[in-house]
Amino acid sequence: MPVSLPFRCTPTRWLMILLLASAALAGCSPKFEWRTITNDDGRFSVMYPAKPTLDERMLPIAGHQLKMQMQAARAGDATFAVGAVQLPSDDPKLQRAVLDLLESGLARNIGIDMRPRKIQIPLTEDGKFVDGEALSGDGKVAGRSEHRMVSARFAIRGQRVVQAVVIADKPIPPEQVEQFLDSLRLY
Repeated sequence: MPVSLPFRCTPTRWLMILLLASAALAGCSPKFEWRTITNDDGRFSVMYPAKPTLDERMLPIAGHQLKMQMQAARAGDATFAVGAVQLPSDDPKLQRAVLDLLESGLARNIGIDMRPRKIQIPLTEDGKFVDGEALSGDGKVAGRSEHRMVSARFAIRGQRVVQAVVIADKPIPPEQVEQFLDSLRLY
């Protein structure tokens, strides 16, 4: 049985209805207000989709008490964060131990396979890069029934091990994830 509308739906009227519906739906979608933030202590810059908060903790890692700084912003159903662990030296064994701990912890907590792929992370100096690793996937949060999607990049630069990560409760546009991760620069 066809539905009767109280008015005639002309193409112009239909366009107006679509525009109004789009505007209403846009009000419900997350707002991304991108801004570049430089963190001198962590020695990185990155574009966040909202104003980030900052937290610091001392963590026992590989027999050391190491300072980890986490800067994070929430937009919609996703958290965009960069963590930087400050090392006492640029000892390759300690660097690798911290990197492995960050990767395995993320993989275990989100329930994804621990198969990082090799990537290049840009430095703030034009045309220069540092070797890095990337993890991505989705899985069940450890000890819960909730699922999360994660995309992360890791790098070692001198006395810092840096982790940039997007963790989402629901799918978010891949271009938002890429904009954040691709904007990471180390110095």
